[in-house]
Amino acid sequence: MFVKENSMTDPVPFEEATGPIDVTLKNDMMFHLVMARSPKTLKGLVCSLKGLDPSAVRDVKITNPIDYSMYATKEIILDVKVQLNDNEIIDIELQMYLAKTWQLRTLLYLCRTFDSLNESENYSLLKPTTFIAIMNDPMFPDHPEFYSRYSLLNTKNFQPYSSYLNLNVLYLNMTEMATQEDIDNNLVYWAKVFKATDWEELRKLCSENDTFKEGAQVMYKSNIQSQEKTYMEAHEKYMLDKNTLEYEMRMMSEEYANLEAKTNALAAKNNSLAAKNNSLEVKNNSLEAKNNSLEAKNNSLTAEVSSLNAENAHLIALLKKHGISDEQIASNTQD
Repeated sequence: MFVKENSMTDPVPFEEATGPIDVTLKNDMMFHLVMARSPKTLKGLVCSLKGLDPSAVRDVKITNPIDYSMYATKEIILDVKVQLNDNEIIDIELQMYLAKTWQLRTLLYLCRTFDSLNESENYSLLKPTTFIAIMNDPMFPDHPEFYSRYSLLNTKNFQPYSSYLNLNVLYLNMTEMATQEDIDNNLVYWAKVFKATDWEELRKLCSENDTFKEGAQVMYKSNIQSQEKTYMEAHEKYMLDKNTLEYEMRMMSEEYANLEAKTNALAAKNNSLAAKNNSLEVKNNSLEAKNNSLEAKNNSLTAEVSSLNAENAHLIALLKKHGISDEQIASNTQD
């Protein structure tokens, strides 16, 4: 897609490029590289994310340059750390895959970035700091937004505690929820730039707003330079494999937890049945004891009846011996 019709080696210029973008701006290494090599792009993005008029920005510079070749297959924080007008720190990071610990990580990144003092420096030298995450989908699906802004506030009366700590999140897939302020700040435009997947689409965006034109040229050059492209693709594959492994491990962990919960539930049911069985056994033993007691009483009564019958027979024999007839005995017994 990059090659001229009569050449097998020379790439076409950006203005003629067609087809899919192999490494888009969603690649964190490409993102860092474009921002590092295109001051206009960096300034445009920062102004949009901060809601600033470009005329208010005297200086914006990246403070964490990276040797991309060193990190092709390593896990690193490929954030863009910016110093704005020498008086504010902005840390921008792409996070296309929602990690389980991402919320905690953003807090850690914000606090580490804010802690910019060297040993023995005065607290008054601390600079306002904003950590900005650029993501695909919302962290809080029940409360979706296009651009979220978080600050330290009193939870009762919303009195700001300090303007020095801020955390913002731009959700690329939530452009339909953009406010008029978001649109005016060109954030919807930037979301489209990040999501652009072919050169024709990207050129159209650049023709509508030239803020990213310089950045698009950087992207194009990096896509056709095999070494840089290889680094980016290798890093993207490494991160994709890592995120896939983490996802699979999380699914296995959840499956194990579900199986453990089911096992515990079955064990609880088994214990309940065993308890019921023990209760029935106790009742059965009690009934058996009562039955034995009744049987003993019955045997006792039977013996008593036999004894009375024997005694009665003895008395009848004595009466007959003394000349009393059966009729007399029967008559006396009836009376």
